[in-house]
Amino acid sequence: MASIMEIREGDLDTPEKRGKYTVSVVGCGRIGLPTACLFAEAGFRVIGVDSNLKTVNLIRQGRPPFAEPGLEDLLQRHVSNGRLTATTDTCWAASMSDIITLTLPTPVDEKGKPDYGHVEDACRRVGMGLKPGSLVLLESTIGPGVTETLVRGVLEEASGLHAGVDFGVAYSPVRASPGRVLRD
Repeated sequence: MASIMEIREGDLDTPEKRGKYTVSVVGCGRIGLPTACLFAEAGFRVIGVDSNLKTVNLIRQGRPPFAEPGLEDLLQRHVSNGRLTATTDTCWAASMSDIITLTLPTPVDEKGKPDYGHVEDACRRVGMGLKPGSLVLLESTIGPGVTETLVRGVLEEASGLHAGVDFGVAYSPVRASPGRVLRD
């Protein structure tokens, strides 16, 4: 099996082919958990990662920690068929994954300045388990240049690997609204 950075056209065109790859979704909130379920629905093996043990335990039981139309059925199906698991161990999940998607909150302070603490912490933990050939995809609300500077820098420092050579890093804006993620 080729690393995710060596994927060619047609390598992911069926659920069976996608099933050879593992995707971790770090941050199983209102965007992350539905995203994890959609990856599982597409055929990928999925590890949902969240720092909240209560959230992880609910996911393991096939019970979403919040309401989202259609989410409970998807979650139950993919937990029961073994395609979706959950953990609090970000480093382990990264070491098992070909693709790591970060769906984390970016709170702002009273002056409107973004706090990238959640992103930085997750990147450090991912970096400690990052394997060569993986792709890290950031799907959080961030400012211009944050992927190329903060995210890349923390991943490289924690992993000892080099972005663009040993692993890929990319940004994808969130294009869904909480409560409509599956539909959007």
